[in-house]
Amino acid sequence: MRAMVVTQFGPPEVLKLQEMPQPRPGPEDLLIEVHAAGLNPVDFKICRGAFREGRTVPFIPGYDVSGLVREIAPAVRGFKIGDAVYASPSLVRNGADAEYVCVDARTAAHKPASLDHIQSAALPLVTLTAWEALLLRAQIQNGETVLIHAGGGGVGHIAIQLAKFHGCRVLTTASRDESIKLCRQLGADVVINYYEEDFVRRIEQETGGRGCPIVFDAVGGQTFDRSLDCLAVNGRLITIVGTPSPEIPRKLFRKNATLYFEFVGAPTVYGVHPESQGEILRAVAKLVDEGQLKPHVGRVFNLDELAEAHRVQESGHVTGKIVVRVRV
Repeated sequence: MRAMVVTQFGPPEVLKLQEMPQPRPGPEDLLIEVHAAGLNPVDFKICRGAFREGRTVPFIPGYDVSGLVREIAPAVRGFKIGDAVYASPSLVRNGADAEYVCVDARTAAHKPASLDHIQSAALPLVTLTAWEALLLRAQIQNGETVLIHAGGGGVGHIAIQLAKFHGCRVLTTASRDESIKLCRQLGADVVINYYEEDFVRRIEQETGGRGCPIVFDAVGGQTFDRSLDCLAVNGRLITIVGTPSPEIPRKLFRKNATLYFEFVGAPTVYGVHPESQGEILRAVAKLVDEGQLKPHVGRVFNLDELAEAHRVQESGHVTGKIVVRVRV
């Protein structure tokens, strides 16, 4: 099968189009004929060496997939040959930037009927991340105010929609005109251009100095550190890329606040409740088909253009999701 392969750890140039053996399903697997694969920041991080312990090159990246079931392990129930499905392949197995991929059937779901494969491939990893962060970790409640950083990004644009669906007031940060426009279209109540104003000061103004009960950080670095200043007393801060500083314990203690780390790969990396991902994706498909949730595909690349797609993703200048078209 054709696959884009990481030939050695490094920059996007290490990605090469090669012939690779078609994978064989394990005891809990589906073999999926890949029609489209989503791209996420974790792709270029793994390409450069993240999670490299125990991993050998060459390997295939790609941690979103939408496609058709072509083979089913004997123990698997709930799917049939030809079903259109979507999933987030494990970060420690070969991924979806290929003509075929195997995924744990417990982590997969039938894709939204109202979306094509390109749109469906934009959903799994970012939606699982936002869902787990907001609904399972922070347990957002109707009427709460939520600050979502990078609202125009992959995770952020889904998080805005989930928070609004659950009755929250949403404040978000963005910088580029395209991202600001998208945040407003998705229903964000306040969009803060962090290039033009200090988001901490704006949060103070918008909350009457009380801060936000929930802050969701998808940026890290200084944004994460300064997010501590946006928290309300008893607040919940969730990060997917947090870079802890010595200030964290002191600031959390003073506000009686809680810090949550969200690592969406945990169920498949460690084999702990992988069925939770399938459950979430089934609920997501229902929301999508009811018109309550919609992915934004910013750009589409062909499989042999994956290195360029990685360069664009790594630049940070992405609105919504990048998707890789594997079958035309």
